[in-house]
Amino acid sequence: MIEFQDRNAWQIGSEEIRATILECGAHVAEIVCKAAGEINPLWVQNRPTIDSDRFDPAIHGHIYGTDSEARLISGLLGHNLCFPYWGRPSAAEEAAGMTFHGESNILRWKMLDGQPHWLKLAVTLPNCSIRFEREVRCVGNVIYFSEAATNLSAWDRPVGWCEHVTLGPPFLEPGSTVMVANLTRGFRTDDEEAGEFQWPEGHGTIPCLLTGVSTVQHSDFVNSFLVDPAAELGHFAAWHPRLRLLFGYVFPRREFPWMTVWEDHTAARLTRGMEFRNTPIDGTMRQLLRKAAIWDVPVYDWIDAKSTLRKNYAAFAVATPEGFRGPAKVAVGGGKLNIVELGTGNTLALDWAPDHDAGAWAATGQAERGR
Repeated sequence: MIEFQDRNAWQIGSEEIRATILECGAHVAEIVCKAAGEINPLWVQNRPTIDSDRFDPAIHGHIYGTDSEARLISGLLGHNLCFPYWGRPSAAEEAAGMTFHGESNILRWKMLDGQPHWLKLAVTLPNCSIRFEREVRCVGNVIYFSEAATNLSAWDRPVGWCEHVTLGPPFLEPGSTVMVANLTRGFRTDDEEAGEFQWPEGHGTIPCLLTGVSTVQHSDFVNSFLVDPAAELGHFAAWHPRLRLLFGYVFPRREFPWMTVWEDHTAARLTRGMEFRNTPIDGTMRQLLRKAAIWDVPVYDWIDAKSTLRKNYAAFAVATPEGFRGPAKVAVGGGKLNIVELGTGNTLALDWAPDHDAGAWAATGQAERGR
């Protein structure tokens, strides 16, 4: 175990890449491509953070606030898991002590096993009676994540599951950072009745194109998009031309059919969220159950009593060659993760582990009884 911002963390890596994961909340605090100047594309707060299980509103409220988001914000870094829901708890849940984005963010995880390139973690969520396990493996320029949620109770239940990836400076830079994703129809997350639009349009207090980072300050911008229904894998990639760093994620569309894109560009903070997930719904069980689907796509998963739901995804980070024009799309095939260059069709190919190909991943995302 190491320290990251004076907090306990685990660090694993390959010759090409490094990942740091915090003990409290299991936030992925950094993913670093060693050949690209050790730049961390993930968001790190520009103020000290604490382990969220230490948060005391009487002591820390003047720094992080005292609302339902405060405990989460006190420890939030990089890529965090929102489970068993994404968004705000109900008034009754908040009064009972439930936090923003669920329990997984604020509890201390345990290491079950590990090696220099591999780590297995677990946490039990007491309020929803679910045990969550995560395996992380670094191979070449790719980090593979395998996750499992096991329902410990005798009740079937719906769950929201969001991989909340947040990008930040210096990698995130208005007018420089480029974004691509295989997304289609979208809507304003806070108002799905306002009408739909198509990626890469962004709709909020100001209109914008989501292939870049706005040069105009704005906040409260949250849009949800459907991952291309014709695709087996969803993806997003972000590239900074001056830093020559390309970073992104790939995931089975069947497991994560939605992506929520948000941006907060103020004097205090510059962040961009690229969250892949099983739901575009903001809220806990009451909100999830308002409707079963949007555009005939489910907006939550069920975990049956005493069963396990598994999901997989991967992150990648690579230094781009001189003259690279930017990413057009990402695909997996032939034992490679292929990043297709914009305008030329040339491919930047990364080694891809065969046990993480699309066919193997397609078998996951289903409840397994009796686990």
